[in-house]
Amino acid sequence: GGGGRFPKEAIIDPLNRHQFEDHAKLCNGFWGAGRFGCSGGDGGSILDCTVAYDLIRDAKHADGKPVLSPSMDARIVTDLLLAGCADSENWQDINNKCGPGRALAAAVGILFQRPNSVRWALAGFEKLMEDCFHLDGFCKESPSYSSMHLGLMQEIPEILRGYSDPEGYRPETGEPFGNLNPFEHVGRYRLALESMVRMLAPGKVYPVIGDTHAGGGLSSGYAEMLADRYGPEYAGLLETAQGAKLAERGSEYALWYRDPDLAAEAEAPLPLHTEWFPGWHVGVLRGGDPLGPNALYLNGYAYHGHRHNDTLGLIYYAFGKEIASDRGYIWDDPRNAWTRSTLSHNLVTVDGASQNTKECSSVLELFGAAPGIEVVQARSDNAYAQCDRYQRTCALVKLSGEQTYAVDFFRASGGKLHQYGFQCNGKLVNLPGPEPAPVDQQIKWLSNLRASQPGEPFTATWEYEGVKTDLTVLNPLTRLLVADAPGWRSDKGSELNAPPIQQVLAERTAGAGTDKLQSSYAAVMVPHRGDAPVKAARLLDLGGGALAVVVELGDRTDYVLSCLDDQPHQYGPVTMAGRFGFISLSPDGKVVQAYLLEGTHLECGETKLRLSEGRTALKVASVGAHTFHLVEAVQAPAPQAGAYLLAGDTGYEIESTAEKSITVRDYPAVECGEVAVLNSVWLGKAL
Repeated sequence: GGGGRFPKEAIIDPLNRHQFEDHAKLCNGFWGAGRFGCSGGDGGSILDCTVAYDLIRDAKHADGKPVLSPSMDARIVTDLLLAGCADSENWQDINNKCGPGRALAAAVGILFQRPNSVRWALAGFEKLMEDCFHLDGFCKESPSYSSMHLGLMQEIPEILRGYSDPEGYRPETGEPFGNLNPFEHVGRYRLALESMVRMLAPGKVYPVIGDTHAGGGLSSGYAEMLADRYGPEYAGLLETAQGAKLAERGSEYALWYRDPDLAAEAEAPLPLHTEWFPGWHVGVLRGGDPLGPNALYLNGYAYHGHRHNDTLGLIYYAFGKEIASDRGYIWDDPRNAWTRSTLSHNLVTVDGASQNTKECSSVLELFGAAPGIEVVQARSDNAYAQCDRYQRTCALVKLSGEQTYAVDFFRASGGKLHQYGFQCNGKLVNLPGPEPAPVDQQIKWLSNLRASQPGEPFTATWEYEGVKTDLTVLNPLTRLLVADAPGWRSDKGSELNAPPIQQVLAERTAGAGTDKLQSSYAAVMVPHRGDAPVKAARLLDLGGGALAVVVELGDRTDYVLSCLDDQPHQYGPVTMAGRFGFISLSPDGKVVQAYLLEGTHLECGETKLRLSEGRTALKVASVGAHTFHLVEAVQAPAPQAGAYLLAGDTGYEIESTAEKSITVRDYPAVECGEVAVLNSVWLGKAL
């Protein structure tokens, strides 16, 4: 917080903060009242001094005289180390800078026999994991801030590892510590380290979600800690992460901690999957090749200080490159106001305003994967107060080789103006149809605004490092707005003057006398090198939320179906009763592939896929670790491994099913009274 009243020129701040009309205040809260920096920074500085003192406190000259005289020793201990630790222990804040202060308490507590300081350090470690990380280990802030959190708290468990209380010590509550292992004591820490690998986009980079620096990538340090502290089963992952055999490479951490006999028994690929992260609320579709060059992220994550106003935003990687992009984090630069706004992201903006950030969250509705097709659907009930529907369905379709395309359904109901925004890295190189003309309109941060009334559908093409990306919007529009958007992705170097990127806003407005605008956007995104694999696309809008996108390829025609009810609908030659379906037809009309998710039947010609029910609701008796224990026995056919179940507002991939329980993969099960298994069936031959 701010303190005191000073002449305005006495308080110098690069961002002109703490300035008022006729005075300025001193920032004297957690962030600005330390001896060497902010309070968290003091912890790190004094921790270094504590370690240095520990190394020299018993040092003697050649004649046996102590290097530190009694007065010197007392001044270092009393006036610096103990005083600094006491100051740090006054700060109870749990945030991304508090780790070093807690690590200082651990070191001082051990060195000077202060068990209460040790407990304060451990409590901070526990609270950091509980308050700042989701149940699946993902940071509540962003990938970049997860890296910051983990880096600044890293010393806490290392210092406390193996700690035992002084003989005879009895704490006020609990038992004395003996050979403490904080790595096991705080179970979510392992998941937090793993999350830095599980989230990776092609090229081993972090997806640019929330306040994340574009281009940031995997550090092998996380795999190093996993291998050193959680067992040799991570040794293969460490070799993969560092790109070399253990005998050939290692960090400073390895120098001090790695067992020289640690060996990788087998190669271990990065643990990447098509999956929904149940705590973070982010889904990633990887096109059937987890280690390949494609990934589509749907961001449904909830409010935190370092997230953006982009619930249900989309990022698309293809051919190893980020194409449909997010600008990322400009740190505490004023331009971050643009990069965090809803308009700067690939999603629908309502009434030209950003989402209700502090209330924003999402509910997973569908998740499924089969050879050739992967889908995620989520809704946000509170992104916009004026909307009673804000929902997105994304499907990633696998073609031959490294080729994919994506189909996007975005349904919004409420407000007067809907803007389906899309921008890519690179330049807009083709926009067939009426030439957009300049418009007398201003939108902050955007320039060169021009508009047209395109026919249906319209296609815009961007080019970036040899990859072209076609966006085809299939539904009727009121207007297409094209603008130059800021292209910078950091506040450093040439990025300060990076050229703009081109953004389109496919607009729909409410007609006169219409109280609530309803839009069902349908779009196809096609990244390609050389000729585009998609020859044409069209929309079948049956009303009532039943939509189909028909995609014509050189060797087949795909029908991608999305519906809001369970009633049968006829989509051209295809009939579906269900929430999502996919059918590929050969040129002679034969079914090549078919997939039904949460439905009872999908038909085309002689091909008929049947399910007794689209979803199976199951009452939960109790939840333990990764298992939902059920009230009643699971009826045949039992849910198969790989299927998804919904629990609360999230979902999990099923690992196994027993008579009265379902165990999910990788992540702790959330407490809930009921789960629903999403039933699916697939027919075809994998590419």
